[in-house]
Amino acid sequence: MSAAAQRRALALAGEALLARDGGPGERRAAALLRRIAGSETPRLDLSDIAAAPTWLRLPPAACKRLAQRAALLSFAPALAKSIDGAWLGAHANAAGEDNVDWAISRADRIPEGGAQPVDSTQLTERGFGLLRATLAPRLRPLLDAPADDTCPPPLAAACVAEALEGATA
Repeated sequence: MSAAAQRRALALAGEALLARDGGPGERRAAALLRRIAGSETPRLDLSDIAAAPTWLRLPPAACKRLAQRAALLSFAPALAKSIDGAWLGAHANAAGEDNVDWAISRADRIPEGGAQPVDSTQLTERGFGLLRATLAPRLRPLLDAPADDTCPPPLAAACVAEALEGATA
């Protein structure tokens, strides 16, 4: 790849990351709120943009689906063992029946028996927490979600990697 092509690729990645926060007015307002809260976002440089995973540039709806898939995987062994139709149905309503079935089919790939299950209303939050936990510390502010400390880092990384693999299959 030529230097010009590399610069174009970095510029496109940077634009995609900025677009996640809405327009310039929304970004300025969000930055002001972060400063007031005492949690100003560190400035990113080109190496940070180059290190950003491709999923971080996905449109919000696609990123939400990825987060839900990762969350389902985090407790897939519990899903696979469950006979509680209402609980399984609530997760199917939240993330889609196909995603629940997909997670159950991969339960044996989840290390350490998975994490503690979450309620279907917490599914997206858990997923974004898992995604955020796999980011480098300087990139974490780009994903407005608390890190998920209920899953050990190796489990979070495994769930996100498996969810990414499943999303491309």
